[in-house]
Amino acid sequence: MTGRRILIDTGAIYAFVTQNDAHHQAAKSFVRNWLDQGGVFVLADIVFAETMTLLKSRLGSAIAIQVGKKLRNHPAYAWREMDTESERQSWAIFRRNSDKDWSYTDSAILALSLRERIGGVFAFDHHFRQMPQIEVLPANETNEPNS
Repeated sequence: MTGRRILIDTGAIYAFVTQNDAHHQAAKSFVRNWLDQGGVFVLADIVFAETMTLLKSRLGSAIAIQVGKKLRNHPAYAWREMDTESERQSWAIFRRNSDKDWSYTDSAILALSLRERIGGVFAFDHHFRQMPQIEVLPANETNEPNS
């Protein structure tokens, strides 16, 4: 699958999967539009790990495994592994921004965005709005903590 690329965050996956999540409709609409335009979601392995943990703890193993299979096998998701340099850059970003409440995964997403020159992230986590280097989509959503 070719087309535009955007990073994807745990909270966006959770919102898409969870019908009673406050951002579910926005997530569904965004995913549909993104895929209709030939877009690709770049999925960092660290985001996958965080997502599986969140889904299992909140929705159970069966849902986590079902979603995990789709994330690992669907061509709309481009898998990215954290290599040694990515991990170093994530750690540097995490340390440099210790005044913010960014998670380590948030820092890793920013590092991946810089490394791969991907200017956007599909997220509902308000922390990404504190990162001037990355655009948060969907843009018209009020982003709040949800994971």
